[in-house]
Amino acid sequence: MKPFVRYTVFFLAVVFLSGAALVWFDVLTHDNIFTNPELKTAAGWLTTGLMLLGLALRGRRSRAEPKPPQN
Repeated sequence: MKPFVRYTVFFLAVVFLSGAALVWFDVLTHDNIFTNPELKTAAGWLTTGLMLLGLALRGRRSRAEPKPPQN
């Protein structure tokens, strides 16, 4: 994956996850959590943010130890 695409997806993941955190905080401040219609919005943004984060982190190489060349 090209670096521009990776950084763009990572930026969108951060935007969606921060928006989901704000909406979740708003949902938790109300009396009845489970009948609040904002719960679906918060869950949708959280799901989208987690999927984008997984896409951004997909295929990252670990820098722990280099692999020996194969003959």
